[in-house]
Amino acid sequence: MKTWKSNLEETKQRYINWWNHKGIILNMWEHFQEGVQPHAEITPPAPAKDLSQKWFDPQWRAEYLDWYVAHSSLKADILPVANTQLGPGSLAAILGGVFEGGEDTIWIHPNPDFTDEIVFNPEHPNWILHKELLKACKAKANGHYFVGMPDLMEGLDVLAALKGTDRVLLDTVMQPEILEQQMQQINDIYFKVFDELYDIIREGDEMAFCYFSSWAPGKMSKLQSDISTMISQDDYRRFVQPFIREQCQKIDYTLYHLDGVGAMHHLPALLEIEELNAIQWTPGVGEPQGGSPKWYDLYKKILAGGKSVMACWVTLDELKPLLDHIGADGVHLEMDFHNEKEVEQAMRIVEEYTGSSTSVNTNEHQQDADMAATGQERICIREEQHLEEDKLKPLYEAIVAGKLEPAVEITRQAIAEGVAPQMIINNYMIKAMGEVGQRFQDGKAFVPQLLMAGRAMKGALELLKPLLTGSASTTIGKIVIGTVKGDLHDIGKNLVASMLEGCGFEVINIGIDVTCDKFVEAVKENHADILCMSALLTTTMTYMKEVIQALEEAGIRNQVKVMIGGAPVSQGFADEIGADGYSDNANTAVAVAKELIGNKK
Repeated sequence: MKTWKSNLEETKQRYINWWNHKGIILNMWEHFQEGVQPHAEITPPAPAKDLSQKWFDPQWRAEYLDWYVAHSSLKADILPVANTQLGPGSLAAILGGVFEGGEDTIWIHPNPDFTDEIVFNPEHPNWILHKELLKACKAKANGHYFVGMPDLMEGLDVLAALKGTDRVLLDTVMQPEILEQQMQQINDIYFKVFDELYDIIREGDEMAFCYFSSWAPGKMSKLQSDISTMISQDDYRRFVQPFIREQCQKIDYTLYHLDGVGAMHHLPALLEIEELNAIQWTPGVGEPQGGSPKWYDLYKKILAGGKSVMACWVTLDELKPLLDHIGADGVHLEMDFHNEKEVEQAMRIVEEYTGSSTSVNTNEHQQDADMAATGQERICIREEQHLEEDKLKPLYEAIVAGKLEPAVEITRQAIAEGVAPQMIINNYMIKAMGEVGQRFQDGKAFVPQLLMAGRAMKGALELLKPLLTGSASTTIGKIVIGTVKGDLHDIGKNLVASMLEGCGFEVINIGIDVTCDKFVEAVKENHADILCMSALLTTTMTYMKEVIQALEEAGIRNQVKVMIGGAPVSQGFADEIGADGYSDNANTAVAVAKELIGNKK
């Protein structure tokens, strides 16, 4: 290679050391250009005509990335690598998912024609696009920089992108054997796709990876299972761990992307995979980033487990305290650099640790994951004892267990015996959903169990709805719920909708990517008592304020309570935009909604 990075050989050696759990890497994800002396006189292409060209035109992207790397800082261990990602999770697009280019990322929508048979079509246009993009970038690079491996992703995350998160989570309960077969099919296809792309981008045996901008002297990959935040440890060991282990066995160098505090309970299962080399930590929206003292014990536990660590978005003032606490062996630092002066300051700090062992006691302050019984649990126990001799207790149990057919059959029999529908709803369905919600909040149930319970409750409720027509006591109130414009995430919204419906509300779920006009129209048409809005992205949460303004302009703001939620949302933000309520999880959302209804009426 005729690389633009003058110290590439030194950086390579530091990577080799790091893969073997020694030394420090000082890098950053992506690059900065401010104040950088260009490595070559390369002009940028004309601005992209549209989002399609920006993301899906191989020649335009190759020209843009050539300019981008030529004008980026490559000091310390910052790598010369072109980011060719077509995702996240572009294996799903290769398998039939639908691409959509956004301003800052690429969305992959579920395949409307998806069946449970996963088939790789070598003539699929999304697969051809991957190869054409990498070939165009490789030709333009001319050995000056690496062409990164796209973020293909694997396993449950790919399947969720193909057919929807809800369906995958339900499959863990309803058809686990088929789900295991699908995981193996995805893994087999993953290896075929990876190997063919590797042959395009490799430099000798070496390669670089787009996400977290990493290098290895052989095949390497970033592995993950972000959907695992919603499943139990047992389900992780069944549906995720075996397939991650197979990737670690077949790929020389592997880095696992551990995403969010909800995924931390799967760390023991990851540490059981001997072949896994390293673990990267992403705290998630609303949490302090990777250099925070909050994560020192997590890093120590990973290092003690024989894996290297990647800490991301570390600031300059966090660098020295971090190294003092976790040591300087097997530490990859993805810094939050803004200019080359900051890079040079960080290099001087890291030099203090070079060549000396600063290992620390990695067993200190181990986190205790056990949870004590709460007062609410004792209430639930007494409630269950109260139902002990009740002939409709099996309905309560069926909903808690997520068993659709028994819940429907018991409800049908109760109707035939003349049991009042409202009594069935209030005394059994609502209490069952409350119990499942409490277990979820206490970490004793997970998203699949919530979805299954909601499914059982809805099936039984369908039998009761015709009997409730015209009754003023049919519902607590009407709620319109949707995810705001620009945001395609729906799993959290759907969980909240299920919990609200299960606890006595009539819920009108208007979907994702909802505009102001659609929210206003739905509130008017349904005479809603509450409007619930969800957002998972910081870039879309601000749209909530526009919806509230639209309600005011339509003259109906004082007729409806507004409730918001989602990962980046906080009580402070709710107060700032004038929302009436806020909740950070599906269970407490019910309590907030009931309070809003009480205040409204």
